[in-house]
Amino acid sequence: MPLTRRLAAVFATLIALGLAPSADAWPDRPIRLVIPGPPGGAADIMARNMADDVSRSLGQPLVIEPRPGTGGNLATEMVARAPADGYTLLFGDIGPLALSKGLFETLPFDPVRDFEPVGQIALFPWVVVVHPSVPANTLAELFDLARRTPGGLSFATPGVGTPMHLTGAILSNASGATFVHVPYRGGAPATTDVIAGQVTMGILGLPPAAQHLKSGALKGIGVSTAARAPAVPDVATLKEGGLADFDASVWYGVLAPRGTDAAIVARIHAAFAAALANPAVRERLAAQGVVPTLTGPAEFRAHIAAEIERWTPIVRASGAKAE
Repeated sequence: MPLTRRLAAVFATLIALGLAPSADAWPDRPIRLVIPGPPGGAADIMARNMADDVSRSLGQPLVIEPRPGTGGNLATEMVARAPADGYTLLFGDIGPLALSKGLFETLPFDPVRDFEPVGQIALFPWVVVVHPSVPANTLAELFDLARRTPGGLSFATPGVGTPMHLTGAILSNASGATFVHVPYRGGAPATTDVIAGQVTMGILGLPPAAQHLKSGALKGIGVSTAARAPAVPDVATLKEGGLADFDASVWYGVLAPRGTDAAIVARIHAAFAAALANPAVRERLAAQGVVPTLTGPAEFRAHIAAEIERWTPIVRASGAKAE
């Protein structure tokens, strides 16, 4: 019998006897955490705030790998197709894992079937902002300005398929005005162009926008949660602005490819739990408007399924489409 076939037979026997190499040997090389956005975006900011602590817990570097594109679907598909060995992880979010089911006709992955959830990590609101020169300070004034502007108002978002994209469609329906979507490859470049006045308004995740709201480089119109965000308490909520019952957050969590060993998943979960228990990490996240929300694998899987069920009819009713 050729050596390769003999080794394969030995390994199969070891698996059958429960003697295959243990997950205790993992990790023995760096681990990739794939980010569904560009450097400087919300996911990148959060991941880098936790990376050092996670690396110390696991004994190997956690390498942050931004992969923007298609509202996060590019990064999500990449991890869904990766080997189930614990060395490629996804920092996934509500866009590709919940909203994409209603926005895209087909997806190259199944958010529930194709992953082993590690746990939800954090959430934060998104925020409607404008350049300081825009003559609107409230949602009502923004709606009035949009109705009076030929062609409507353009708004920048982190991309197609994001909750910010969906919010633009909701604002259009609520106001009877035209809001023209300008998708970017992530929150950082979208934020930069609103600050520069290249786009009238933005619907952005709070982390990349928070410092600019505090400095006055951006003007806040409304945050997406029912309560005001502690990081920017002077910015009203969209609900206060007149969008009844509007209460939503961007949530993020860590996922591994389907079939990843449960013991490896448990070790990854413990490493992120240790990072989120560090007061310095929590303080840095809070300054960006991020709320840590660690859950277990089963709870996170159930949450993803529930969010798909919640958002799909809302997305379809809004008329938002993936361009």
